[in-house]
Amino acid sequence: MADRKTDRRSIKTKNAVFQALAELLCEKEIRHITVQDISDRADIHRVTFYKHFLDIYDVYEQLNKMILSDAGLLITQRGGQTPAEFYEDLLQYVTGHSVYFKMIFSPYNTGELYQNLLTMFTGIECLVLSEQLGPDYSEKRLTCVTRYLVNGYFAVIADWVANGFREPQAFIIETLSGLDKSIQAYLKSQTGKN
Repeated sequence: MADRKTDRRSIKTKNAVFQALAELLCEKEIRHITVQDISDRADIHRVTFYKHFLDIYDVYEQLNKMILSDAGLLITQRGGQTPAEFYEDLLQYVTGHSVYFKMIFSPYNTGELYQNLLTMFTGIECLVLSEQLGPDYSEKRLTCVTRYLVNGYFAVIADWVANGFREPQAFIIETLSGLDKSIQAYLKSQTGKN
């Protein structure tokens, strides 16, 4: 029973530290953030911080891995979903983790996580579209269109986050789904072309 309580406490502490770092990265660059800044924001003692992390960069690394893992699970379901279902799941994840996405799109962040997400989403989108279009489809065209698609929906989501989720989620889903369908129609019209 004590281990379970310790695990929950440990998870709660780590989540508080992740959230504190994400909030701080919306305000300043990582090189200007101290362990004391994070400890104060997370309402923990510095000793508690060091029980879980080596330093600020360890927190950043673990947070990045967690987000990439979660997003990876989300995007791997893409092939079995309609565009509307995929975008609904994606936007629910974004709103449920809004502090992390504010950090990802913050001008103070390094951009490394953003690029890793783009790369992962592009690779999986390319696989999904390749399966739909068949092995004879032009890889060059597929790669170009996939980059366009992923960069496009990331730009829309970044703008939505930056503007405080002002537009209704249903509007963003409808817009992205419509654009997605147009891109798929374009890809199908190009079958057999190089």
